[in-house]
Amino acid sequence: MSVQISQEQQYINAVMAKLPEIKDKKVHVLQKGECLWSIAKNSLHKGASNQEISTLMLMIAKLNNLTTVEKMNNIKANEKIYLPADCVDNNGQIKEIKRELNAAEKTALGVLHTLKTDKTIDIEDAFSYWRPGLLYHVYNEHRYADGFISSHHPVTSINMNKDGTIKNMAFNDAEKKINPWGFDYELNADGTIINRYSKEPCGKLSSEQMEDMLTTGENLINKFNQNP
Repeated sequence: MSVQISQEQQYINAVMAKLPEIKDKKVHVLQKGECLWSIAKNSLHKGASNQEISTLMLMIAKLNNLTTVEKMNNIKANEKIYLPADCVDNNGQIKEIKRELNAAEKTALGVLHTLKTDKTIDIEDAFSYWRPGLLYHVYNEHRYADGFISSHHPVTSINMNKDGTIKNMAFNDAEKKINPWGFDYELNADGTIINRYSKEPCGKLSSEQMEDMLTTGENLINKFNQNP
């Protein structure tokens, strides 16, 4: 039986997924009448918008694993919670804190760097009678730890739409093999990275990063098709 998630909880989940992991924190003892909203509001400048207050409130909630509305509303006076130690500047503005990339995201950006800079890139049209010209395998030259050099090292497979745009890209984790039967990750055109073994989302590229990836991939395929 599927569980219905409220729009408010969907919003909370979406915002928390984009928030950075806070490492520097300090202990705060809740005073009578305090809630996460009031703590966030009092930490910011006098004219802070509701969106600014909401963002800081959810940063505090995420830091304390208060991931639902019920958990946020259930805090009580004299309880100890953690507050971010250094995310608001002297003017009461939320500092830009870059979220640390996870393994899947680092790997995706590594693939992008390879596609843009590696002079040994080679592309093959994975021809099939039902999908001609829609799937491409990208290889490069790679030196392994034992000294063996492969000229056919897999970088990514690019799945195209019929209009010539990229549908998704698949590639292996940069450090380890996760999926024993195929590529480890699938990067969809919206920037979502899927673990191909568990089928679960495991990362997301920014819109700027994804635009760069799509442009780079499509340019490579177009160049290949012009001179296969």
